[in-house]
Amino acid sequence: MRINDVKSGLYPYQNQNQINRNKTNSNKNVSGVVVDISTNGKEIYEAMKSDQADRQKRIEQLKQQVSAGTYKVDSQKLTETMIDFWKN
Repeated sequence: MRINDVKSGLYPYQNQNQINRNKTNSNKNVSGVVVDISTNGKEIYEAMKSDQADRQKRIEQLKQQVSAGTYKVDSQKLTETMIDFWKN
């Protein structure tokens, strides 16, 4: 049994790999793109940032309560939330 030249089979892969690298590099050099965000979009972004800060504070409070052993689960609220989740 004779196996044909194995090296010739590798070159198409290497060439394709080089082409893909060139495409990736050319995409990184794109300039002159301008993005304009609407006023409404900016307001939403600002609201999300403030919500994120409030959320982070709440998470820190919960972490401290759990560490101290003072965190209590509201079983009624948990049950209502689970039922609402499974209904939808």
